[in-house]
Amino acid sequence: MALPRLLARALHRAAAVSAPAAPDFNSFVVRTNTCGELRSAHVGQKVTLYGWIQYQRQGLFLVLRDFQGLTQIIIPQDEAHSHVKKLLSNAPVESVVRVTGIVSPRPPGQENPKMPTGDIEVKAETAEILNFCKKLPFEIKDFIKKSEALRMQYRYLDLRSLQLQHNLRLRSRLVMRMREYLCNLHGFVDVETPTLFKRTPGGAKEFLVPSREPGKFYSLPQSPQQFKQLLMVGGLDRYFQVARCYRDEGSRPDRQPEFTQIDIEMSFVDQAGIQRLIEGLLQYSWPEERGSITTPFPSMTYEEALAEYGTDKPDTRFGMKIVDISDVLRLSDIQFVQNALSSPRGTIRAICIPQGVRYLKNKDLESLKESAKSQFNQEIMEIIRRPDGSLKSLLTKFLGEKQQLELIQALNMQVDDVVLLAAGEHKQVVGGISWLAVALR
Repeated sequence: MALPRLLARALHRAAAVSAPAAPDFNSFVVRTNTCGELRSAHVGQKVTLYGWIQYQRQGLFLVLRDFQGLTQIIIPQDEAHSHVKKLLSNAPVESVVRVTGIVSPRPPGQENPKMPTGDIEVKAETAEILNFCKKLPFEIKDFIKKSEALRMQYRYLDLRSLQLQHNLRLRSRLVMRMREYLCNLHGFVDVETPTLFKRTPGGAKEFLVPSREPGKFYSLPQSPQQFKQLLMVGGLDRYFQVARCYRDEGSRPDRQPEFTQIDIEMSFVDQAGIQRLIEGLLQYSWPEERGSITTPFPSMTYEEALAEYGTDKPDTRFGMKIVDISDVLRLSDIQFVQNALSSPRGTIRAICIPQGVRYLKNKDLESLKESAKSQFNQEIMEIIRRPDGSLKSLLTKFLGEKQQLELIQALNMQVDDVVLLAAGEHKQVVGGISWLAVALR
């Protein structure tokens, strides 16, 4: 009997984890509902809402906004509620108010399908202005364009925008899912490492914090590297942290001085294990509304990246791989090709630019060749495939029909494609053709 009971308990725990309760936005607060949750099912209920005035129309109604959405409030017009009418009619936009009233269906034909709460409205009975709003430097509406400087100056107003609210909540959900995956599913321990530490020189300058002792300073860590290694030596086995890092990289203006990273350390693991962990982490925490992601992720070695794209961080969307065509031209009568291949590390590399004829004029090709010559001492030759399928180049008179066909197949050349070719010592050729590949992408 013990086994069935244990199985039942395990299934119960699994069901609790897989079906978490919906968040209660109205716990511990004095409102009954948020401005984004009222529906036709709430008709007839008395509700209390808190929020900011988004719109106010001619003393007849206003739209109340909070973090979850909008609700239309009908301002009473009868004498018995004249004080409520005066209060809400005179309240400036973006004032913070409390409204109590009855949820009612909107009149037929006045429903707003663009609003989740568009089938109902709340007829106000009592109201209170919690904070009158002064004139604002800009309106809190997504279609109003604001300069970046103005938004940063009034960041507390900018945070009211729908996009920034969404961004912050999305980040919160993402980090929570990461914690669930690492802690609950894979036994990681979340350890908060110190922020003030001794100097540990790394790839950037460090921020210093004065201490109470004259001439002595704390250093803000660039990353928790030493701490996580101590944890592994101490036998913790697997650790992670949503870590705040500080890097003073004045030479790189695009780098932020402080940023957050997911820091992970594991014992007794290899490269493949780390890759599977990160793939699973991203797949588990990826927002549903962004679609699903599949694993394993496409991968390549460092050597493959340099050989095919000329950089260790290739943007594979552009294609245009660097192709080794040494074997294709090995039997040709082209003198500089034979000279290149006769050296111990000689090679011939090429890159095909799809529809290059449309984008590269003669002056552009000359400019690329001059740059390759001046920076890498590398001669570049071009080959163009004409509309009739033939090749246009100074090299074609040295190539037979079979070799031209092999060249077209090796580079997958289509009509109007342009191929840039380099021959010589391996390091020099790879440097020149890699620079071309990166520049053209």
